[in-house]
Amino acid sequence: MLEFVNLSKKKFSQISLSDSCKAILLGSLLGDGSLKIYKPYKNARFWIRHSISQKDYYNWKIKELKEISTKKSNQLQKPSGYSQKEKFLFQSAAKEQLTEIYNIIYRKNRLRIRRKWLNFLTPLSLAIWWLDDGSIIDNGRRGVFCTDGFSKKEHEVLKRYFYVVWKIEVHIGVLKRFYNGQHKNYFRLYLKNTSLKKLFRIIMPHIPISGYLMSSMLYKFCLLYKNTELQERWISEMVFGFPNCKENVIRETIQLRKTQLKNFQKMI
Repeated sequence: MLEFVNLSKKKFSQISLSDSCKAILLGSLLGDGSLKIYKPYKNARFWIRHSISQKDYYNWKIKELKEISTKKSNQLQKPSGYSQKEKFLFQSAAKEQLTEIYNIIYRKNRLRIRRKWLNFLTPLSLAIWWLDDGSIIDNGRRGVFCTDGFSKKEHEVLKRYFYVVWKIEVHIGVLKRFYNGQHKNYFRLYLKNTSLKKLFRIIMPHIPISGYLMSSMLYKFCLLYKNTELQERWISEMVFGFPNCKENVIRETIQLRKTQLKNFQKMI
């Protein structure tokens, strides 16, 4: 972490929101959340959407964001042309503090990845980002952040940030897609098994896998191994990282993921 950098006098540190609220906001803005200023309001609102299947995670998140919420913040969004499933929608109050954050990390109504505000990410921020946009891939042993909306240059900033601040190596992958009649490159951040485990060790103690979150998001940390010894080692790390989660729940979730992966491989 930034042990030798004094961030206390920076503008972001002076924003009058709790540290946990700011950490969750930053992680969410990298993931599924957004800040917007709507006319005739002069201040920004924070938005976040989550699927019905992530109810526990959503409920925990909006509980932690109560200082920016109103009685009407929590809504259920009906199916639309883009999605045939209902979604949970959180819309915050329009607050001056959110406008201050908006002015730091947005340019021309678009989030811009810059090191000066990435320095304020905490382990909780990284945890939220992973829960929002992170996935385990490659037969359960590698990870990816779905960062399709960021430019190649912004990915380079993120790559260096991870290495300098957290000593985590990430790699930039290219996805070629055909969209609106033309080919376009999108980029994502990939983590090899060693780097992914390092990330998990940092963020697991900051995720309450109990209460609101319970075990519904546990699958996001289930690394899978054919080697029994390696699998047992990782189960032990999960038990240590999630002390409020019963070991049998962790084992059942890992077994379920293995079964799902096996069934998927049969289909392709």
